[in-house]
Amino acid sequence: MALRLVEAFVPERVAEDAKETLAGAGAHAVWAEVSVPGEALLRAVFGASRSGAALDALHERFHGIDGFRVLVLPLDASLPRPRAGGSADEREAARTAAGVSREEVYAKISEGAELSWDFVWMALLSTVVAAIGLVTDNAPAVIGAMVVAPLLGPNVALALGLTLADTALTRAAIRTNLVGIAVAFGTAFVLGVLFSVDPTIPEMASRTQVGLLDLVLALAAGCAGALAYTTGAPTYLIGVMVAVALLPPTVASGLLLGDGHIREGFGALVLVLANVTAVNLVSMATLLAKGMRPRTWWRAERARESARRGLLGWLGTLVLLAAALLLSRRFG
Repeated sequence: MALRLVEAFVPERVAEDAKETLAGAGAHAVWAEVSVPGEALLRAVFGASRSGAALDALHERFHGIDGFRVLVLPLDASLPRPRAGGSADEREAARTAAGVSREEVYAKISEGAELSWDFVWMALLSTVVAAIGLVTDNAPAVIGAMVVAPLLGPNVALALGLTLADTALTRAAIRTNLVGIAVAFGTAFVLGVLFSVDPTIPEMASRTQVGLLDLVLALAAGCAGALAYTTGAPTYLIGVMVAVALLPPTVASGLLLGDGHIREGFGALVLVLANVTAVNLVSMATLLAKGMRPRTWWRAERARESARRGLLGWLGTLVLLAAALLLSRRFG
């Protein structure tokens, strides 16, 4: 069980109330101490999926009080061990919370939207490895490229930015996404110009057509990515799923277009657009289902409108792509 240590700083006069609030939110253990005169420090152990309940409850009760502050820290172990399952009240608190706290989810996801030279180099190196794997029909090389491809973060960050109507996060995620795709496509295009590419190679040919299973894969990858962040699960393996949907078709399109295979290259590029759309659509839906919404009502109203437009936009794009593909197959 993943654990979190929640530290709450409150005025001493409300310490007992805060302790009861933490216990009611499903804490495995709560203890308090007076760190300085007039201020109390409360520590509580939660399962990762219940830390959202703690922060929601504390914010509702004490956000207007001077000196109120909460820290959430990862916890490797606790003795005595937290009991599995918990009481009925604890389970109810977990069901009504947003799982992992909004602040923790936001901090983790926003890191993925940051554009840095490390991101660019990882995108470049994963593209080179994927290109070698595609050209030589080397599946292990393609898999290795997907392990290091940094594509999960900016896509989930884009979904979260639209879900919360966070303009700054949305812009940062779009910028990082575009740079990642441009690096992958541009590098692959140059390699396609320099080397001969055979579009009939199985590893290459499988990325030139969009099928129902490809979209199902992208939908599953987006859902898994959002769930990993909102439940506290490791994200490094989930990132491979998103890379499966995005990196190989992007590299394949660049290689094929660079070598003059226009029809096959555009087929792979359509697969990229369809997968990006599917990943973001289902990521937004998953974040909404997990309760990722602003706490204040005026921000919540704006977020609802942003989420509605985002979902409709991604869904409309996916429908248009599917219709275009069906027509091209019927009359092509």
